[in-house]
Amino acid sequence: INKTALQLCDHIISCSPWVANTHRQVEGIPHDKVSINPWGVDSKKFTPTDVEPQGFNVLFVGGDPIRKGLLYLCQALNGVEGVELWLVGCDMPFYGGNKLKVREFGMVEHDRIVDIMRQCHVICIPTLEDGIALAIQEGMACKLVPITSPETSEVFEDKVSGFRVDYQDVKSIREKIIFLRDNPERRKHMSLESRKKAESISWGNTKESFKEVIKCRMG
Repeated sequence: INKTALQLCDHIISCSPWVANTHRQVEGIPHDKVSINPWGVDSKKFTPTDVEPQGFNVLFVGGDPIRKGLLYLCQALNGVEGVELWLVGCDMPFYGGNKLKVREFGMVEHDRIVDIMRQCHVICIPTLEDGIALAIQEGMACKLVPITSPETSEVFEDKVSGFRVDYQDVKSIREKIIFLRDNPERRKHMSLESRKKAESISWGNTKESFKEVIKCRMG
């Protein structure tokens, strides 16, 4: 059904390069039939707090812990001192680990996620497959430093406003989290860059660029 729908469309607008490449692999879909128009973030709703959060908290948001790579984050954090995993959107699977501090929230209302994000320092979603992770962008708007897989979100610059790690790379995830825990000044600088980047990708910009793509294709 999806293949037929894509073939019947005059044009396809994808939310990320990952999704665009997926569409372009469908038989009969030429490269120029697909445009990329990344989703935005509401940086007026998702805002940081001036109060430094207690401890050092790493946030994971996702309803599918397997696809979102929670296993690799748990393995990375197991035994790391002074770090607590805050888990939103799913229950802790069996691979929690004996030396892993976890605070579980389960499914929460979208408005409540803002308050949770404001109490964290890092958002880590080491996903195996994701077109674009809105939670990453929302966390960035709250000044969280993102750690994620290569193509989860295209909105931040590696080592400037966040870190990208290879798929299933437990060692790299652990190293990045420990680095941010042990280097608060660098983390604060990256969090400012993270917020700045989030402010540049508003839903208003997404709407305007969406309209421009449609106008161009309509002639």
